[in-house]
Amino acid sequence: MLADGHRERIVALLDEVRAALADVTLPTADQLFDVPTARAALDHSWTRVFAAATSAVGHGGVAANSAGLVALLGEIKQVDELLTAENLRSRDAAFGRVREALSTLRGCDSTATLVEQAAAAVCIAGFDRAILSRIENSAWITENVCVVRDQKWGEEILEIGRTNPQTLDGSIVETEMVRRKVGIVVHDVQGRPAVNRPIADASLSRSYTAVPLMTEGAVVGFVHADRYYQQRDVDGFDRQLLTLFAEGLGQALGRTTMLDRLSAIQVGFDHVAGALASAKSDRVRLGAAAPRSMGSMSVSFRGRAAHSGHDDRFPTGGEGTNLTRREIEVLRLMASGDTNGRIARRLVISEGTVKSHVKHILRKLGAANRAEAVSRWLGMEHDRPGRDG
Repeated sequence: MLADGHRERIVALLDEVRAALADVTLPTADQLFDVPTARAALDHSWTRVFAAATSAVGHGGVAANSAGLVALLGEIKQVDELLTAENLRSRDAAFGRVREALSTLRGCDSTATLVEQAAAAVCIAGFDRAILSRIENSAWITENVCVVRDQKWGEEILEIGRTNPQTLDGSIVETEMVRRKVGIVVHDVQGRPAVNRPIADASLSRSYTAVPLMTEGAVVGFVHADRYYQQRDVDGFDRQLLTLFAEGLGQALGRTTMLDRLSAIQVGFDHVAGALASAKSDRVRLGAAAPRSMGSMSVSFRGRAAHSGHDDRFPTGGEGTNLTRREIEVLRLMASGDTNGRIARRLVISEGTVKSHVKHILRKLGAANRAEAVSRWLGMEHDRPGRDG
């Protein structure tokens, strides 16, 4: 925003120029919103005054008139220098707000918490409204919305975004962000066809900036923001600020994703530890009561299994455990805490195929969920032939 003192001085200067040149094309006071509009007015004034002064000197103009125009040029230069200094201070303050916004995300220990707080953090960085989205199977899906002055409006925009996912097929400008991995500034939102029309209609946005959210070099989502209540269009500097924020958010997302994986692995280990403890207790009870020949049967069965033609690196030998090699690969990545989307990228298959594999794995292992499937598989790996000598 333009400081009040500077705004008053610029308005007075424009009045002087208008009086000196009878120029009705100069901006009026209500057209000076911020530093860019003020600088544009000064540039226009400089051009007009300089042309008039040059013309007066070239045609033998009155010395007093020429001197007055030269004095105006000097004053325009002084005010322009003041604006430059103010712009630098404003930019420093803006970068400071981005740092402050990112600092609010340091305590997030899960991706869910990070997503919940990220949109509000964008507003702390100085924007009025923000949208955080994810990309899944080339679909743009809204995850969270923050409207600083109207929470209910934010909830309405969020619901509209979730119920109207947009396909990134080149028909909307956001597709370019995925391809080029750079941010955009979009003006005339209401009159532009290549935008997310449901969100544009619901938000009444005039202009917005959007940047890609990236982890490990891949675009996984978007961050959108505007300055709706400040009643000004966003510009290239706003895009720079949002890009800086998104870079920090991407780093935080990588950290929380790793924490989520570690948490999933810990859950799996806890399940396995409980299963192994239970199995050990059962073996102790059975060992005390079983006849001596049971051990021989067990050894004999293991011997036959070792030469049955099955690859003993994988759990086999039952209707519920005849996993394919690809299902084993999926299971191993599940055990590492990978999501379906990440598994798909690692194995270079579609996310739908991963979901199909997971469904088969749960059925074959008789598991109710992913954690139980991982637990059962790790337990079978522990007990498979050859592990205990």
